[in-house]
Amino acid sequence: MAIDITALLTFGLPGLVVGLALGWMLFRGTAKLEAMQAEHDKAASRLATASAEVARLEKELASARDQVKPLADEVDRLRREKAARKVESTGTPPPADSTPSAAPLPGIGWKAGRKLPTFLEAPIGPTDDLSLLKGVGPRLAARLREIGIFYFAQIADWSPEEVKLVDAKLDNFRGRIEKDHLIEQAKLLASGRLTEYEARFGKLGSD
Repeated sequence: MAIDITALLTFGLPGLVVGLALGWMLFRGTAKLEAMQAEHDKAASRLATASAEVARLEKELASARDQVKPLADEVDRLRREKAARKVESTGTPPPADSTPSAAPLPGIGWKAGRKLPTFLEAPIGPTDDLSLLKGVGPRLAARLREIGIFYFAQIADWSPEEVKLVDAKLDNFRGRIEKDHLIEQAKLLASGRLTEYEARFGKLGSD
């Protein structure tokens, strides 16, 4: 049977060209997909390595804190003992400094060992200097007082729900409670664990 070259070129060649083009596009697409998958696998591997490193460092940090705490408590005990002896020998208390009290003085509606309200209408005894908390400047300290927060003990006992309530009232300072670890700081200051506080957050009263 004779082959019609003209028909072959007219109808067969375009199909061949299209087939080759589709094959080439499929090949390139597959290669690109494989390259993307390889990059994804590398990124996942790096993320897994980084996550493992973070977990290791967090474990070491927790262990270090556990080791520091007994020593810090002993230093604080010696500081209190030294201050008490100075009072006994001189008959006068040591000069006031920036060291916070362990807790607010008892007042109406509050007793030692009881949780303070999230917001207070007025202070119950001498207030704490909230600007001692790292990240709390004069403006934020003033705003906290405006909404009824006067003591480290208040902040130290906040639940996640209370954090949301307080944060909603902080206007331009929203997010600072978590960002600056205010609850962790307040827990240490409210309990008088000054040495442990300075080991974790830096010297009290410094920027």
